[in-house]
Amino acid sequence: MPTPTDIGIGARIAAYRRLHRLTQKQLATKAAVSYSLLVKVEQGRRPASGSLVAAVARAMSVPVTTFTGQPYAADHTHDRLDGPLADLRASLDNYDLPLDEIPVRGAEEIAQDVQYVLAARRDANFGRIVACVPPLIDELVQLSQTATGHAAEEAHRQLVHVYRSAYDVAYGLGLSDLVALLLARMDYSAQRSADPYLGALYGYTRAYATFTTGRHEVGRAIITGARQGIDQGVRAGELPALCSAGNLHLRAAMLATRQGDGDTAREELKEARRMAAQLGREITGTGEEAQHVQSFGPTNVAIHAAAVEMELGHHGKSLQLAKEVKPPAGYFPDRLGHFWIDTARSQLWTGRTDAALASLLKARTVAPQQAKYHPSVRETVSGLVHAARRTPETLIGYASWCGLQL
Repeated sequence: MPTPTDIGIGARIAAYRRLHRLTQKQLATKAAVSYSLLVKVEQGRRPASGSLVAAVARAMSVPVTTFTGQPYAADHTHDRLDGPLADLRASLDNYDLPLDEIPVRGAEEIAQDVQYVLAARRDANFGRIVACVPPLIDELVQLSQTATGHAAEEAHRQLVHVYRSAYDVAYGLGLSDLVALLLARMDYSAQRSADPYLGALYGYTRAYATFTTGRHEVGRAIITGARQGIDQGVRAGELPALCSAGNLHLRAAMLATRQGDGDTAREELKEARRMAAQLGREITGTGEEAQHVQSFGPTNVAIHAAAVEMELGHHGKSLQLAKEVKPPAGYFPDRLGHFWIDTARSQLWTGRTDAALASLLKARTVAPQQAKYHPSVRETVSGLVHAARRTPETLIGYASWCGLQL
């Protein structure tokens, strides 16, 4: 069944529900979601939460992207992402073979390009990432297969971060097949990097992919395994271990939230907050730390605390917690973009439509490509249009910019 991109998530859910010959009550029961909420979502009167979308997707045995409408192929063409994405796919064909025709630059030049890609990931700049990554992958694979000892391990370490950066693009664009391929490449190089923290990063990233399938219990099991690999470093108070474990706790909190397990989610947040306090500062994971330490700190914990309550449907509490988020100057655009997108969702739910639009505009300012392609942005914009007696020009312009047909 085709999935048009010019209708909302609720309309897609209704169409597939009818295709599966389910009533709204039957689907609500099968998916273990609120019947009244499902009705409002299908009618476009309420935006669909990530947990609801995942639940109904599993209930009808379809991918989450069926309902989000991803990938937004027309926008890929408009933003000139098609060609670089094709190049990325081609570069992933080789991960374990030396090729005589691949020239390799000096280690310092390669490291500079890796840093450039990592900075683009923090900026959520999809275009810059996919433009740079394909030739860099070719070069690093060649080096990983021709060098020995520490040089080969370093090439694999760099590959993990390059693959992870490309993964963020693939996930953000809803390209599930590319996500799976990049995870496989990450795993291959992480195992050959001699760095246990890259194994933890792989687990952290792999668990994220379960948001699109609704297999949150699988994600939580992945997190448990990833923690075991760095437990000794956590007990020793090592910086990379605390940062890795803190991020794993945050991911586990979101997975528990998607399962409706608020108590466990808050316990995971408590552990992450304890580790942030132990560190005593924001760890940026940039510069010399970029290839060995994940960024982590109190701001990220605060952002996730608000996100947990938002996903649980406690929108007033989420907005209260959002007021406590005080990011330092120059904080990561990718995290701030998510924060403003989530804040807009809670503001819409609580009837603060002007504030919701203002938050979306902030998300667009700090991380424009993330804001354009995030499915909940389109859902929030649709909700704002539905709630407006008279659609303001700013909202019409935003809807047009993110590819939403009014």
